[in-house]
Amino acid sequence: MDAIPEDREIKALKHSNPLLQDINNRLPGLLWDIQDGEKRLRPRVKVADYNHIIGRLESFQEFPQLLDPILAGCMENLTSAFSVYLSSEHERFKPASDAEERVAVNTLAALGQLLYVWMKVRGPKVVLRFLYNDPKWLEPMLGVFEQTSKLIGKTDKSANVLNDVVEETFEEASGPRADDKSGLPWHLRYVTLMWVSHLLYTPFDLVTIGDEPAGKPPVPLVEVPALPERTPEIARRVMNVACCNIHSPGKDREGAAAAIVRLVVRKDVYEHLLNWFVDWVANIVGLCVKGSLREDSKGVAYVYFLLGLLGALSGIFASGERSIVGQPDLLQKVYDNIIRELYTDESGLVAQNAMLRKTMCKLFRNISYLYLPLPGQVETQDGPPEEVEEMIDQLLRLLDDRDSLVRYAASKSLSLIALRLAAADRSQIFEAVIDLYDSDVLYPNRALTKLDPKKRHQKDLSQVSVHLWHGLTLTVATFLRFHAATVQMLPKVLDCIITALAFEQRKATFATGGNVRDAACYAAWSLARNYKTEEMLAGRPTPPHPEDVSLPQVLALELVNAACLDPIGNIRRGASAALQELVGRHPNMIKDGISLVQAVDYSAVALRSRASTEVASKAAVLGGACYWGGLIKGLVDDWRGIGLQDSVGRTVSAKGIGELSKIGILDLNKRQEVWNITKDIINRYGSGASLDIEVRHGSWYALADIIFSLINALEKSNPGLLVEILSEMREKTGVFDIFDNVKPRDFVHPVLKPEMTCEAAAYLVTALSDAAKIMYAHGLPDLPVPLLRRYLCVIDSALERWEENVTTVAVYAAERFFLHMNDRYRTEIVRLWLGKSKARTRRILVVKALGAVFRFFRNDQEWPRLSGIQQDIIDGLLIVSRSPHIEMRVAAISAFADGIFPEGITNEHILQTIHKSLIDYSVDSRGDVGSWARIEAIRAVLSLHTLHPLDIHTLDTTSLNVFHKIIGLSAEKLDRVRLKACDAIWKLTTQEPQWGIIFNGITAESSFWVNWDEYFETTVKILSIPSVRESYLEGYATSAGAGSDSVMRSSTRAMQKYLSGLPPYPNSDGGVALSDIVQSWITIVEKAIAGSDDRVVVPALAMLGGWFESGLMEKLGDGEFRFQALFSLTQKAHLKSSNVAKLSGAVKIYNGLASVKSTRTSSIKKLVSMLLHPFPKVSQPRYSYFVR
Repeated sequence: MDAIPEDREIKALKHSNPLLQDINNRLPGLLWDIQDGEKRLRPRVKVADYNHIIGRLESFQEFPQLLDPILAGCMENLTSAFSVYLSSEHERFKPASDAEERVAVNTLAALGQLLYVWMKVRGPKVVLRFLYNDPKWLEPMLGVFEQTSKLIGKTDKSANVLNDVVEETFEEASGPRADDKSGLPWHLRYVTLMWVSHLLYTPFDLVTIGDEPAGKPPVPLVEVPALPERTPEIARRVMNVACCNIHSPGKDREGAAAAIVRLVVRKDVYEHLLNWFVDWVANIVGLCVKGSLREDSKGVAYVYFLLGLLGALSGIFASGERSIVGQPDLLQKVYDNIIRELYTDESGLVAQNAMLRKTMCKLFRNISYLYLPLPGQVETQDGPPEEVEEMIDQLLRLLDDRDSLVRYAASKSLSLIALRLAAADRSQIFEAVIDLYDSDVLYPNRALTKLDPKKRHQKDLSQVSVHLWHGLTLTVATFLRFHAATVQMLPKVLDCIITALAFEQRKATFATGGNVRDAACYAAWSLARNYKTEEMLAGRPTPPHPEDVSLPQVLALELVNAACLDPIGNIRRGASAALQELVGRHPNMIKDGISLVQAVDYSAVALRSRASTEVASKAAVLGGACYWGGLIKGLVDDWRGIGLQDSVGRTVSAKGIGELSKIGILDLNKRQEVWNITKDIINRYGSGASLDIEVRHGSWYALADIIFSLINALEKSNPGLLVEILSEMREKTGVFDIFDNVKPRDFVHPVLKPEMTCEAAAYLVTALSDAAKIMYAHGLPDLPVPLLRRYLCVIDSALERWEENVTTVAVYAAERFFLHMNDRYRTEIVRLWLGKSKARTRRILVVKALGAVFRFFRNDQEWPRLSGIQQDIIDGLLIVSRSPHIEMRVAAISAFADGIFPEGITNEHILQTIHKSLIDYSVDSRGDVGSWARIEAIRAVLSLHTLHPLDIHTLDTTSLNVFHKIIGLSAEKLDRVRLKACDAIWKLTTQEPQWGIIFNGITAESSFWVNWDEYFETTVKILSIPSVRESYLEGYATSAGAGSDSVMRSSTRAMQKYLSGLPPYPNSDGGVALSDIVQSWITIVEKAIAGSDDRVVVPALAMLGGWFESGLMEKLGDGEFRFQALFSLTQKAHLKSSNVAKLSGAVKIYNGLASVKSTRTSSIKKLVSMLLHPFPKVSQPRYSYFVR
């Protein structure tokens, strides 16, 4: 998995200014209307402009800080508009019509969503700082809920237009409404409640602010206990509004909780509401966790209700003054009646909801703070209270929770609670966390004392809990962040971090452990950042790490491995960042630290293909090669290398092994170590019965890449040394005999993934063949014949496959292996392949291999005369090109493109085959499979053009037909075919001045290749060349009449624009005219009708009808154009047809011809005769015409 290689933040910053300016310019015009110099708030805002601003804002979610330059100005606009709307006489606003409701929405509803998006993108705490905090706005804000019918009309549908969920609609009944949210969009409810919580910071007594509500207050759906009698009226109104939303499943629940928190902790209110709210929460908790029901009689879900109440309770204990919320009696009541009940969870409600458990973690933390003394105060000698110990025990249990967000919350809460404890108590908690790492860990080799320490202390983590390890590693990271671990514990902590950095558990179809490794990077970063060099040097590493290496160096070794080899991009980057912190904080403690950080750069490790090869190679040569061993062993022995589950990762790891082996042999004098590793690969994975086919696939690739890397490095610079190394490798590793113990069934049995085995085996045979050829060329004996035959069997098995991943490898292996054969064996094999290519089974790779080995039969003395076997190959490929199977036909064209044409061979039969492939429109259950042949044929033409440039002015009919078909394909409906064809035309006509005008300024990087409007506006100019006009129009018919929506729109617009600029009839300058295009179009339709090609007829009729409707054909009315011929052709086209699309296109033409004097009568008669057509789509347009 690769991370994004570029620095996206810098790129976003470069492109943000136009977006910010657009938001800043559009927002005032969206909200305000300036008339006669007076600025007035619009009662409704346009949906299109509103959605445009919303889209612009949401594009900054990843980089919200970029919005800061316009934040103050936009907030001023939004808050002033909100306040003006609340203080205006909304009865004067006229109700919107149905048409207006579809294009404009209520301003208050729009303001609610705009402020919500700002809070979502930039954060509620940042946005709240810009909202009005004058107490006079408290009552108008509450009026949003209490006077909704005045602020937003009863029948207003703004929320529906904004895609909001309106839970209830207004009713005309005079009684209390059942809806406790008054039909407000949830965005508006959330924003208003957050604003109310912000206004409750006012220092004035609430008794002096509020009064009776002007409207009828909403009625909560939940049962709310009666408030104490002396509660201020404004507090009653705030609590009532909050209780209406505290059970909501949406974001407005958070707003309600925030409002309750700010209200209850006020000094003038807590005496009335604090105990009342705790009692209410205790009652609801007991009801929820002891009962079996999941909702009350009114449909309120207990889980959301409990979430809101617990969130508010946690906020009260977090933000309230200690003297108010820290009273012992209150804490004991909360612990006994709420927290203990949550422990029991008899109903299972808490166990089923992750958000509830996360909220519990926050509540445990905030309650524990109040039980413990403030930082700096002396704790009692008895240690923390029993209640705190119980909550710590619960948090330790929650570290093994199945949901990540709960583990994050438990880890954070546990660490922060520990910081309030005495050092001894804190150490006990940390030791408990470290001890949990040994749960279910197995040491299968611990009793084998003769093994080396690393193998003897090897851990088996297959039985451990991934969730627990993630939670534990997060906790360790947080403890280290706050320097909570003692120096004596650092060796044990380091061992846990190193084990977590390489944590992986394999399942049947997936692997887990990425979150553990990610947390381990954070822990390594925290350790490096928060502990001094002296502290880290005070301890010695625990086995199996060598005792003579310091703790920082051991950590650096593992971070280098993780940064270069981990399959997940974020973990590689995290390890790189931790390594940079380690080197920076502890100078001169890491070998070649500065150079190492420069090599294992944060950006360099983003791409896995680069990290495993280039970055690993640079790091391997540093520090006296101390990093080389870990890297190559990680690629060989580890799941991060040739044991990866994805084939791409294994091939990348194999290349890394090849590069590191080359460095070890040539630069580090570690030839024997490389041979030992090679033998280890062969003995463990490469030969014999292997249960892990994926690992064998990676192993064979690794062996091949070791050989290829040596050949690439030494073949030209020092061939003598290369032969010496290859010969030594052959003698000491036995790699050339690797297939001796491989069973034939491994290449054919479907359960054993033969495609994987064939791919890797063919790749390895290629490397072994190249190595043997080099040694033979320098006087060493060639491979024995039995071994060559075994290699040939491997290649033959690979050529029997059809999978895409085997194609290139197998064909190249066959081509390279032919170097070892004499002409007699080559001829025998080719004749065998020719026989296989004619069989009924699909031997795709055999066909491609025939093209690849064509060059080996060239006779320079008789050239260009073909040898007999070459002619047989061409004849065989021509036969295959007529196969009923599309894959075989494509393979034959590919063989011509890759093997025959590069030799400069072509003839009439081959060109006819290419031409036939260019018009292959075969369709099966997979769709337009003929497009494969068309694309391959275009590639074949370009291959031929490199040696024999195609003359577009030739008199050769076949060559000219090929060029014309490519012209047509440049305008067809399929994007991939159209672009390939246009690219071919661009290259074929490079030297033609007439075509240079059309493609002037077009480069490979131009937007022309991705912007369909620009594409068709450019290519439609091909119509100015008479010789290819019909060919282009024939292809254009499919894109304008039967392509995708975007292509149809773009092609139609481009054609209409081009034709509108043409004169009706030719001028004296000889340029193209509208009549020429129409006549060519009619000619195409005549040919298509004669050939019964509805693929062209249907869109052609639709396009002609469209030209009538757009008024283009009216230009030809006063000239010599024969409309009667068009009428007759249209009749002929739909004669006895039941094709609705064809009939519909004909109707459009008849409607247009009815306005032409020469065809008016006959066209009207035809339309009248079709009025009773049984298809409504056909008959309806006739009615429309006569109505007009």
